Formats: sequence, structure tokens, C-alpha cells
Amino acid sequence: MIVMMKAPRAVLSLFQRNDLLDLAECLSYLENFSDEQYCPITVDTPMKHSQYNIVKSCSKTYIIYNTLFNSMITLSEAEYQQYQEIQFSELNLVEALADEGFLLPHFVDEYHYYAYYQEILKNTYDTVAHYTVALTSKCNARCIYCYEEGIPQFDMSEETADRLAEVLCSSEKPISITWFGGEPLLKTDLIERITSTLKDNHKSFQAEMITNGSLLTDDIIAKFSDWNMQWIQISIDGMEEEYLRRKCYYDVQAGIFDKLVENIGKLIDHEIYVDIRLNMDQKNADDCIKAAEYFHSKYPDSPYLNVYPAFLSGMKCDKATPTERASHFQKVYDLYPPQQSLLTNIPKINACFYSQAQAFVIDTDGSILCCDRDVGKQKTKMSTVYEISSFEALDKPACLIPTVREHCERCVYYPKCGGGCRAAYESFCDCDACFMDRYQVEYLLNHIINCLK
Repeated sequence: MIVMMKAPRAVLSLFQRNDLLDLAECLSYLENFSDEQYCPITVDTPMKHSQYNIVKSCSKTYIIYNTLFNSMITLSEAEYQQYQEIQFSELNLVEALADEGFLLPHFVDEYHYYAYYQEILKNTYDTVAHYTVALTSKCNARCIYCYEEGIPQFDMSEETADRLAEVLCSSEKPISITWFGGEPLLKTDLIERITSTLKDNHKSFQAEMITNGSLLTDDIIAKFSDWNMQWIQISIDGMEEEYLRRKCYYDVQAGIFDKLVENIGKLIDHEIYVDIRLNMDQKNADDCIKAAEYFHSKYPDSPYLNVYPAFLSGMKCDKATPTERASHFQKVYDLYPPQQSLLTNIPKINACFYSQAQAFVIDTDGSILCCDRDVGKQKTKMSTVYEISSFEALDKPACLIPTVREHCERCVYYPKCGGGCRAAYESFCDCDACFMDRYQVEYLLNHIINCLK
């Protein structure tokens, strides 16, 4: 038995209590806790396995990783048999398993305790306000998988942009803005307009962008520093032929793919972090993997470039099972491995914009929404920038936020993904809602197992 990663004592102690404290009491308990106060539970307490344990094996060695407590332990075959049966001949073994959260008192409902813990973490860590701004619903591409297909085509007006900037300036928190569309590079004049107002008012902010990247130019890249641009996501669907087939650009310029690749290099040179999102389904998965290999050879070892896979969701996409997805993802992760810190990060506070208190989407007409997938549809509209003076005073109505699905609550990956994409709950494929976290955790654990061989 070797304890490889230890559970935080304060959190573990909270989960071992037989009285579920209210939120204020939980917060006080954690704030005032010291490791000296930790009292190991007695071995005669009836125990059960944590529902958040993942077990991996290599030969006759077993690794158990707990996604809630971020603890990890190795067990021999004999020790693992005792763990399975919760029948122990070795006192130090049961103490170690209980002290690291792999075994919990039988009365503990982990999901409900975790829900409290999430609320505490929100109060502690949710310090930056996030705003996704749809500058336009127009786009120069017609991607075959786009969830914005069929929505009305509008640009944000200068009046709405000015009002949005005014409200953003009133925020007491640092803010993060994600420029969104449609294709946000169609409206760089609005980015300039809103950015100038924020800077003139000495408002602290950082900016990001989600784009297809086809409209990038040297002049635009040169402005990124003035726009406080830290990060850009570019979606790519494979190598050139497949990329062009799926993007369906209105006005395809000769060499558009090669120009995009060149511009990614220029972004890297400007020390802008670039995430290339490989939009996969069953038909183009192999081509996306070729694209990952291409970028890895084109820009080797760049700290500013990351390539990651994401399976498409929606009725028009060719579905894949979690096992099939994991197989494709592994080939990309071999080139661009997930951060090992994923295994040690605190449990996810918010799954997505839906569940994050200070995260809002602003549509082209100034409507304030819960989710970027609602741009142009406005099913989650809660107000407009004309009706509020500050985002801080805006509460998301509970009725607009889908509740976590029961099988997500009990899923071993829940502490890492927080319940997944709420907008994808309506998909006919259950795993469409799953974030990449589950596949990344699996990859990292398999890597550890392989190192033991």
C-alpha cells in the first residue's frame, strides 16, 4: 500500500460528519479548520465505498483514484480484495482508505455534501465576472454542424455596444470578455469601440475570442495587444479538403487553409495562447487526428499552442460511444497531453455558464442570456443591458437552469465535470453532455498504469 496523493483534511472531515451543516456553518467549519483538529473515524464505523472512486489495475497492482478528494493509493491484490469486501485484516489499511476518502461512513450522501461544498467554493473562488458577447449572428461560413443554423442574422448596434460597455464599467469585479458570434471578426469595429470605452474608464479586463480564424490579418493580430487579447479558440475540422467541405465558406479564397495555419504561427509569435478545437464526429475523426499531427510537427513544443478534440453533438452529427470517443481522443492526447493538474485541482465549481453566478451571454440586441448556445433563440433570456445598471445585481432564475441529471449526480466523474453541458441535456445521446474532463482523467490514469508496467 502506497498513498500517492492525499485528501485535504478539512474537506474529508466535513464529509465524515453525521450532521449535514447548513451553508454558513460549513463555510465557518472549513475556514477555521486546522489539520490538528482532524480525528480519524473509528474502524468500527460501518463503511461504504465512495461513489467517486476509479479503479485501475496493472498485473497484481491496483490504483484507486478519488475524483472528489483528489486522493490516490496503490494496493496489492490481497489489499484490494479486502477493500472490495470491506473486510480488513490489517488495521493500517482500513485507516489509510478512510483517511483518504476511499471509504466513507455509511450514512454519508456524497452528492448532497458535495453540493454544499460547491456553494462554498463559489463564494471563495468565483472572483472574476465572465461575459460572452455576441457581436453578430452573421458568419462567413456555414458549418454543417452549427447550432446557430436558422437564427435571425443581425449585428449588434453601436448603441447597444455603448450601453454594454457602460454597464461593464460599473462592475466592481475584474472582468473577462469572450468575443463571440456568428463570426466576431466581422465586427472588429465593435471590439475596438467597447475596448476603448473600458480603457478610457480604467476598467480592468482581459479578452478572449472564439472564431473560425479565416478573417485574421496582420493588422488585426497587431491590435490584439491593445484589445487585451489573451487567448483565441479556432475551430478546425480536419486537413484542408475536409476543413473546406465542412466550413462551407461563402467566398473561398485560394489557400485559405494555408493562410490560417500561417496566422496561427503569427499568433504564437505574438504570445497569444491558441486553442485549436478539433470538431470531430465518426466520419472525420481520422482526419482530425491527422490535423493534430500536422500542427504538432508544424509548431513543435510551443507553449502557446494547444490542440484538443471535441465530439460534435446534434441530430446531424454521426454519434460515437464513450469508448469510441476515448479511442480517438487518446491519439490527440498522445501529442497534446492533458495537464496533470486535472488530477489535483479542486472539484469543478461550475459546470458551464448556465450554473455560474457571474457569467452571462449578451446577444446582439443586448438581451442577457444564460448560455452561448441560446444566441438568437433567447430561451434563457433574463433581462437586457438597457434594463440593468450592473450585472452584479442580476440573479439567474433557478427555473432557467436545468437540474443535474440523476445519472450525472452518481457518475464517478461528476466532481471533475460538474454535470456537463446543460444545453446538451436535450440531445438524444447521453454522452453529448460530457465534458472532456472524463476522457482526460482516464488518459492520465492509464498513463500512470502504463508507467507501472
